[in-house]
Amino acid sequence: MEEHILSASHTGVVDPRHIVRQMLGIDAVRRQAIISVGANIGVTLVGYIATVYIAHVAGAEILGAYYLFLAYYSLAILGADGGLGGAAVKKISEGKDEDAYFTAQAMIRLVLLILCIAIIVVVLSPFMKDFAGAGLIPWLILALAAGSLSGIISTGVYGGGKIGALQVSELASHVVRVIVQIAAVYAGFSIAGMAGGFVVGVCAALVINVRFLHFRITAFRWEHVREMFPYAGWGFLTALAGVLVAYADTVLVGYFLDSTEVGLYRAPMQLATLALFVSTSLSMSLFPRISRWNEEHNVEYIRHAVSRALSYSLVLAVPLVAGGLILAERLLYFLYGSPFVVATAAFSLILAAQIGMVIFTLDTMVLGALGQPRAIFILNALSAVLLVLLEVFMIPGFGITGAATALLVTCIARAAGARWVLSRHVHIGVERRVIGNILAATMVMAVFIIGFRVLFSVFHVAVLILVIAAGALVFFLVLFRLDRTIHDEICELATHLGIPWPSWL
Repeated sequence: MEEHILSASHTGVVDPRHIVRQMLGIDAVRRQAIISVGANIGVTLVGYIATVYIAHVAGAEILGAYYLFLAYYSLAILGADGGLGGAAVKKISEGKDEDAYFTAQAMIRLVLLILCIAIIVVVLSPFMKDFAGAGLIPWLILALAAGSLSGIISTGVYGGGKIGALQVSELASHVVRVIVQIAAVYAGFSIAGMAGGFVVGVCAALVINVRFLHFRITAFRWEHVREMFPYAGWGFLTALAGVLVAYADTVLVGYFLDSTEVGLYRAPMQLATLALFVSTSLSMSLFPRISRWNEEHNVEYIRHAVSRALSYSLVLAVPLVAGGLILAERLLYFLYGSPFVVATAAFSLILAAQIGMVIFTLDTMVLGALGQPRAIFILNALSAVLLVLLEVFMIPGFGITGAATALLVTCIARAAGARWVLSRHVHIGVERRVIGNILAATMVMAVFIIGFRVLFSVFHVAVLILVIAAGALVFFLVLFRLDRTIHDEICELATHLGIPWPSWL
């Protein structure tokens, strides 16, 4: 593969068909991407099992309290990481002094963990009376300790290019978490059972990742720490802004409204993130490679690989968003129960925001691999400020629909900003013909679903599943007829995986 890369960089001409064969061929990237997509699907499915069950059994209030627990955990784990995880992945992926970089980040992060636990116990707990009253402070500390240790190990696994192993551990973590949470809620442990299940799941991922870690604890020099600090500093600030963007709406909904409204808002958001399957998986799989290609100055390969990744990401995101908008009310009713139908408008807005998230996810991944953490921080910081201002203005007057509107505006702005910033470093083109075919196939699918709803009533969950499956079939049939390149590539992928491919397609 390296020979093809060098050839492309010398001639300046890269065949997109060759790019996708290399990117999605039976090599490390394709195996990792496939495992990543499969693991993400598995993670989301088992997450839905828990969410749907708890929504019906415990209600939106317990879900909301759990989402607030996740928000606090995300902020705490960020402090215990200090940006060193991302910095270590970047340095390890460059292929120099891997053991030393891994050891340096591990030692510093253990110190940060101790400091964070001390701050929570001594400084913050008196101000978290409701949280402490629910008995969640000990669970937060346990989650922070387990998450920090797991993060140290997973940094070595990810930096070493074993993305597939990392995704498998993530899937196992979610499966274990769901099993424990469902059992705990059934036994009546409520929010404590939810938090406990989260901790057990994190520990499961830790155990699995240890088996795939091939780095050893070794001596490191101050130079190793010093080389990570600039990237870690920007990485921490970027992650802080990212966490604020991810959870500011949750915290503010809880502040202005209550935990029940948090549950009504966050549960549909989990469903909407289905649109990010492919973009998230490809981002994880491509980051170490793009980092290496950047060191080798293979700009053309980066350019074509990322543009192709965007097209593949939209193959799932666009029809999913369109179908979700048409079936929003029915999805919420059958999945979470009638109390969640009031969140239909918010769910529709959150769905639309996912297209912007697809673009932002891929573009910021490229910026990170190119060694531009400052640019990512600025994008996330501006997004966080914009989101908080819009949420403060919108939530008091419009509730969770206002929160979703603020999120949509923010996602559009940050996607446009990420694409503009990335264009200043490397031009990533858009495959207009492919995207046009995706849009055309989506329109046909949308007409089919709307026609079905006009002629028939979606009165049962089985009918809803039938509509979704039929709509997906229509979309892919039309897409494969319009774009034989995508058809051939997916057919080739299925053949290599041993999946029967219907001849009539």
